[in-house]
Amino acid sequence: MRQFIAATLLLGCCAAVLRAQGNYEVQVYGAEMVPPARTMVELHSNFTFEGSETSVDGVRPDEHALHETVEITQGFTPWFETGFYIFMSYRAGEGYQWVGDHIRPRVRVPEAWHWPVNVSLSTEIGYQRRSYSTNTWTWEIRPIIDKQLDRWYLCFNPALERSFHGLEVGKGVTFSPSVKVAYDVTKKVTVGFEYYGAVGTITGFDPLRDQQQAIMPALDLNLGPNWEFNLAAGVGMTGSTDHLLLKLILGRRLKLGKR
Repeated sequence: MRQFIAATLLLGCCAAVLRAQGNYEVQVYGAEMVPPARTMVELHSNFTFEGSETSVDGVRPDEHALHETVEITQGFTPWFETGFYIFMSYRAGEGYQWVGDHIRPRVRVPEAWHWPVNVSLSTEIGYQRRSYSTNTWTWEIRPIIDKQLDRWYLCFNPALERSFHGLEVGKGVTFSPSVKVAYDVTKKVTVGFEYYGAVGTITGFDPLRDQQQAIMPALDLNLGPNWEFNLAAGVGMTGSTDHLLLKLILGRRLKLGKR
């Protein structure tokens, strides 16, 4: 098993990959996985207060749009899970619209290996409608590295992304890093910040004005081992980034079958 996981991690880190998150699943992923015979159901709700007011490259404006994603993740083994996403969008005058679906298998280094940091790797592939994305078929490889240091939590997702159908096919592999730094104020309350970027291709970053850079002060509540609660407000730092976004993640872990 060890050789298989190591080979999978290496393959994913070397593979060519597109920007899968957009304003639908805005999240810095931790290395922890859903246990075997457990199912995590999450609702991602993201509201853009200040964004694009007109269509850009054939993509609908997102100012005052509510983007919601249902994420269902099934744990199969202590080192393997698979997630499935359903993307939806609501905007006045448009109503609720189906945007697309993604699937995300993920593996991790087992805790029994006693690595100094936690490491996992997800690969996400899927479709989004052309009116909501400049790229319809995309693939993302996301290495995940995190560590708990007493009350401090550090996490880094150096994601690589690639379009297979759409306007950005010619760009090749792009780099979209995300970072989370958090501090446990109490056993139930954690505060910190999240960073999200889309900086351009791995062979040459875009000019700063064309990059997407956002900082989000974040609040996490520990409501028990079967719950997830994350609230954050995003502030765009470049002209290409939505200037104000509010996101909420609510998750519930369910038991289906026996371990």
